[in-house]
Amino acid sequence: MKVAFLLQDSRAIYGAEQATIRLVEGLAAAGISVQVLLMHETRLGSGESPLADAFRQRVPVMEIPVRHRLSREAIGRIRDFMAREGVDILHSTGYKADWHADLASRGGMLFPVVSTVHGWLFRWELKERLFQVLNIHALRRFSRVIVLCDFYERYLRRCGLGPLQLAHIPTGIHADSVVSRSEARQLWDAPGEVFTFGLLGRLSEEKNHAILLRAAARLSRDLDSSPRSWRILIAGEGPLREKLQHQIGQLGLAGRVNLEGRMSPSDFFRRVHVLVQCSRVENQPMSVMEAMAWMRPVLATRAGGLPELVQDGETGVLVRKGSVRALAAALKECLAAPEKAHAAGLRARDRLERDFPFDRMVRDHIGLYSAECRG
Repeated sequence: MKVAFLLQDSRAIYGAEQATIRLVEGLAAAGISVQVLLMHETRLGSGESPLADAFRQRVPVMEIPVRHRLSREAIGRIRDFMAREGVDILHSTGYKADWHADLASRGGMLFPVVSTVHGWLFRWELKERLFQVLNIHALRRFSRVIVLCDFYERYLRRCGLGPLQLAHIPTGIHADSVVSRSEARQLWDAPGEVFTFGLLGRLSEEKNHAILLRAAARLSRDLDSSPRSWRILIAGEGPLREKLQHQIGQLGLAGRVNLEGRMSPSDFFRRVHVLVQCSRVENQPMSVMEAMAWMRPVLATRAGGLPELVQDGETGVLVRKGSVRALAAALKECLAAPEKAHAAGLRARDRLERDFPFDRMVRDHIGLYSAECRG
């Protein structure tokens, strides 16, 4: 069986890209012939691409230059590639890839198309809303659409996709390939370390860093005389960096909050006891799954697919979206009872290995591809 993955070259590796890289690697290891088609926007120039390099270490990659939002030339190249290479399935990811896959396949008439939905930001900007509508229009014409969580499955059903068209395949992770249990325990076994809450992700509005800073300011006032030392580590780059730096100063948190810039997950979790995921909208964030592998409990908002990853009171705490008070209380509870946080992190690792195995994710994708080929 031959499968081609189509996605836009974002010149960065975020959660969706990480998940796709791991899936491609798992499929190739299982004996599936996999190639990657990367749509490269010419406006970005000809610099290095970490995403292209990551894929090339695993499977063959063909780059397709794209000059505008929609490229007739790219559509033709995708169609020619599928015919020339005898590819059975095209698997697209992302709105631009979905548009081009839809048109190249003529609505699935030339070859079957599968897409994975990694989500939308649900912002009110007209351009983003238009892209979302067009993306959903393309998804309706695909053979199958993979969703990672119940939140997006319910949403797409409301958008007109039928239950037989949707396939629920959560991201899977091989925990030991992320970190061994012994290494993950090292931070918990170092009692002298400053207790650290961390947020890992792009510095953009949907991650809602502001609520964490306001909760930290509240916590700082409540624990002004507390002997327990604590801090906040924020890792990532993005358009909100200057705004967040200004807010840190305004709230008097310069000694409490570190804006570290881009960090690898391993460097981040070696320093962080508890992950905070206070997003306005989420799908199945890779940062939460990596936190589970690292035995770190997660304080998360009840947004998108987060409640499906974080078991309230067992592997972390779920708080009402937008509630500074509730988030501050959850932070305070971790400081008051770090042994409970530690135990929650251990349970998170157990749940990751039990409920989100990597091998099952790969098998489910192969089964879906095989069914479409037979169809």
